[in-house]
Amino acid sequence: MSRWCEVGLKEALGSWLRVRGRSAEHVSFAVRRLAGVVLAIYLVIHMVDISTLLLGEHVYEAFLEVFASPIGLVFDIVLWTLLVLHGTLGLYSALVEAGWLLEKRKILLAAAWAAALFFIVVGVVVILYAMG
Repeated sequence: MSRWCEVGLKEALGSWLRVRGRSAEHVSFAVRRLAGVVLAIYLVIHMVDISTLLLGEHVYEAFLEVFASPIGLVFDIVLWTLLVLHGTLGLYSALVEAGWLLEKRKILLAAAWAAALFFIVVGVVVILYAMG
């Protein structure tokens, strides 16, 4: 019987996000997993966004105004942050799972987080500059 059946969905999902007593690698995996789930949900939202073109250009333009607002700015920053975290931590996972730099995986994980932080900051600056 699978773990999902034994403990229930709420407990199983909660165990993904538990941080206390977990290693940095486990926390990074949970962050990458959560970012992936949110990005998958965003993909569906994006498909709905694009499909508003079928309702007419005026509907699409009205929908785009939301993304030009402060709420849209926050949404862009969160989306960028999730993309960077998912990408850098995914690259870390790919390298470690391939067996490369296994003995230096703690340094590699720190480098992945440092790179993520750098690209997040650069992206936020660009987003803020572009939004005026």
